[in-house]
Amino acid sequence: MSDLIFVPREEHGLLADTLNRLLPEPSSAPKDRNALWADLAQSGALAVGLSEDEGGLNDARAVGVVAEQLGRHGAVSPFVGSSAVVARLLAKSSSADSSAGLRARLGDGSTVATVALLPDQPLAVVRTGDKYKLDGARRLVPFGAEADYVLVDGTSSDGAHVLALVPKAAFRIERAVIGIDGCPYADIVFSDSVIGGELVLGMGVDAERLWAWCGDAYLAALCADAVGAMATLVQMTGDYLRVRQQFGAPLSSYQVLQHRFVDMDMALTESRTVAEWAAGLLDADHDRERRQAVITAHFIVMRSATKISQDSVQLHGGIGMAQETPVGRYFKRLLTLPLLFGDEDRPAATYGNAD
Repeated sequence: MSDLIFVPREEHGLLADTLNRLLPEPSSAPKDRNALWADLAQSGALAVGLSEDEGGLNDARAVGVVAEQLGRHGAVSPFVGSSAVVARLLAKSSSADSSAGLRARLGDGSTVATVALLPDQPLAVVRTGDKYKLDGARRLVPFGAEADYVLVDGTSSDGAHVLALVPKAAFRIERAVIGIDGCPYADIVFSDSVIGGELVLGMGVDAERLWAWCGDAYLAALCADAVGAMATLVQMTGDYLRVRQQFGAPLSSYQVLQHRFVDMDMALTESRTVAEWAAGLLDADHDRERRQAVITAHFIVMRSATKISQDSVQLHGGIGMAQETPVGRYFKRLLTLPLLFGDEDRPAATYGNAD
């Protein structure tokens, strides 16, 4: 599969063109989230990761195309958790047949799911007959207050991993905030929460394997989103350097600024390459190969995001962080990923132990 990753599909270009026309311009104000979600559903973008029988492309790279366009246009949506991770996970789990209806609702946007990747405290899962009781909490869950389902991992009484999809009625929202990237986050609490056995997607080794895939799929989609945001910053910076005059000449005529801009563009190209590589290996048969690709993408994208966002602000001068310009908004969007999942030091430390 590795040899075919960079062979383009016609559908990818068509999908990118469709979203480019659908989404608001990067320089405009963000679109209302509900209206944006309805537009994405109507375009079929929410179902691209599903099988062709379910109206999708069954293609992780197509999911990356959507994520990149969302990042490019500064759109805030639950696409990553709901469409890129949970909808595709359901097709991989042992409940693939019974979850067909839920996958269809996720694909048409009528149901929204999210993933609680940041552990707050141990989440205890106790089986009682044909049901399961959950006790614990998860913090900073993206779209936690808006989602109909939250995917969580917990631990059973015998120490085995448990992967469960918890409906909204089974947990409560303790706190909801808006992050610096404009995304809503929520701290959620499970207190004697009871769910049916059909919502437990895996236990033991199977749960560990599926949860590892979830983390990789989530990071791969966020890397694609970051590539889109970086592409917009590079384009905005290039346009600004060509227009802004200093000492009677455009800033783009000064060699030192040309060199900095070229470095930004090279960092963007490198990031796009590894992000596509990681997306292409998400469904690889070898977990270690997938894990190393995602870790590599995490490292390079984080390094490039730091460089491009900071250089963009500096080359714009003081106006780069002004509320009236979108540069600061993209800067904060790129800052969120290392704040939540670690900068390049974290993947660098774990690469050799990828299993």
